[in-house]
Amino acid sequence: MEASLTVATTVLGKRGRDKAHVGVIYLSSSCSEHSDFEPIASISRSKPVLINGKLVASTKRRYQCTFEGCSKAYTKPSRLEEHERSHTGERPFVCETCNKSYLRDAHLQAHSRSHLPESSRPLVCDSKDCQKRFWTAQHRKAHHDWHNGAKPFACTEEGCHEAFAKHHLLRAHVCEVHAPPGTKSYRCDHEGCDKSFDTNQHLKAHKKTHNSKRYTCVQGSCLAQSASEPVFYQNWTALQHHIRTAHPPTCPHPSCNGRVFASQKGLRSHQKLHEQRDAEEQLRGTLPVEDADADDDRPTKKARRGGEIGRDWKCDFEGCDKDFKSKKALKTHKNVSHLGKRDFACTECDKAFGYKHLLQRHTAKMHTPPVNRVQQNHSESDADDEDDEHEDEQEGRGHRHIDSITGKTYADKQKSKPPPKFPCPFPKVDSLAGAPTTTSTSTERCDHGFSRLYDLRRHLQAAHDIETSKEGLQSWMQKRSGRA
Repeated sequence: MEASLTVATTVLGKRGRDKAHVGVIYLSSSCSEHSDFEPIASISRSKPVLINGKLVASTKRRYQCTFEGCSKAYTKPSRLEEHERSHTGERPFVCETCNKSYLRDAHLQAHSRSHLPESSRPLVCDSKDCQKRFWTAQHRKAHHDWHNGAKPFACTEEGCHEAFAKHHLLRAHVCEVHAPPGTKSYRCDHEGCDKSFDTNQHLKAHKKTHNSKRYTCVQGSCLAQSASEPVFYQNWTALQHHIRTAHPPTCPHPSCNGRVFASQKGLRSHQKLHEQRDAEEQLRGTLPVEDADADDDRPTKKARRGGEIGRDWKCDFEGCDKDFKSKKALKTHKNVSHLGKRDFACTECDKAFGYKHLLQRHTAKMHTPPVNRVQQNHSESDADDEDDEHEDEQEGRGHRHIDSITGKTYADKQKSKPPPKFPCPFPKVDSLAGAPTTTSTSTERCDHGFSRLYDLRRHLQAAHDIETSKEGLQSWMQKRSGRA
């Protein structure tokens, strides 16, 4: 007697699919060689998906990174959020023990185990005489492989069959056997660059120098002129040179008429003077006006040069109540008034002075013909009133020659020294890469010399407007010394 057949209907796929996707399964009690199940061939009707404004073929990784140049995609929004932190620098998971921060909570949990004792690790090595413990089975397996002599890091150089148990041993082998002498473990793979470094961190920092769009000027005028494509600079020095020449520090005060400075430090010091002068004006406006007839015989107090505000450097010698606006002025006061230093000596007589302007005044009065004396009268009016109080203390014999203030002593010392390693070749800079093509009108020889090639390059750029690379300048100097 044949067994009866039972028919069951099952809907395949997710809920809500078309009823066309239905498979009919016939269940029979007999064990026949061929099954009666004949599935209906399903036709793929996958449609493209809109991801970040673009139609993409059907894919499971529908959550794609929107940062420029990044093509990573993920199956979950949470994974995409974790990845985007690598672009923004956000590290919200902070260790309570050492304050280290991480992108993911899993990374923080793995780090937190490093603060626990080794006895807390659940997995123990079962090798004889080895009691090492591990947090994960993967680490224990790698440790077992080491016991068994596994060497997973094989040399990839042609004809070399060496293998090593640790990656750093492989790197050391490649540097020692398959690289030029002196090569370090981490080598730059940029075309034409043969530099190498001890650590991967130093290598990553070096690779940034090969990025031609690493530095750009963010000053308002530069951004306005380059709205389509900003101007990029190869290195930090080139950017700073552009900022110094195109955007020098400028005083915004109306009375300065756009006065520029060589550095931001000089501008800040200058702006302090404006602040102190404004405070002096406000102070004068708040003081009561004294009755002029009250005491006509009393001499009026002369205003101190630079005002009274900002004199934070006070002399600590007993009986001296002087105060100054800078540490340098205080040091000069101590050397001259209290220690008796007289560094500025007259060459015509045996007098010496503590201040340069007093020596100039003495030379103009005592050792200058009457015809030329009128031309030097303006220098007397520029002397500090504060230093005039010590004029009587400046007499005495000096031990230093006038050459020390005119620069002759420095020049003589430079002549006695051995010649510098890299003398400035100007104006003989023919065939030097970066030198102006037009003939320079200045034929005066430059006497500057430097011990570093870097300083010579900076000098040529700042003083003679010649820009050249380190390698080009070095080869040019070698050729020039060979011709000499």
